[in-house]
Amino acid sequence: MTFHESALGYIIAVLVAAIVVFAVGSVRLVARGARLSRPLDIIRGIRLLVLALAASLAAIGAASAKVGFAVVGAIILAEELYETGLVAAIIRYGERTVSPTPGELPDRPDGSS
Repeated sequence: MTFHESALGYIIAVLVAAIVVFAVGSVRLVARGARLSRPLDIIRGIRLLVLALAASLAAIGAASAKVGFAVVGAIILAEELYETGLVAAIIRYGERTVSPTPGELPDRPDGSS
C-alpha cells in the first residue's frame, strides 16, 4: 500500500504536530499532578504520552510505508488506554468512598452509641 506523495507529506505533518501537542500536554499534566498531588492528572498525562507514542509510530509507518508500525502503535494504544482507564476508575471510586475516621463514626440506627 502506498500513499500519493503530496498526501503523505500532509499526513506526516499532522502526525508530527499531534506528537508535539500530546507531548507538551503530557508534561504539563504530569507536572501539575505531581505538584498538587492529583493522581488523575498524572494518569491523563500518561495517556497523552501514549497518544504521542502511537502518533509517532503512525508517522514512522507512513514515512516508511510499513503497516507494521501502525499495527504496533494501535496495540500499544489499546493496551495503555485500557490499563490507565482501569486505574483512573479505581482512583475515582476511592475518592468518592472516603471512610470516616474512628472518632467520626455515625450513630447507630437504633439510637445507641
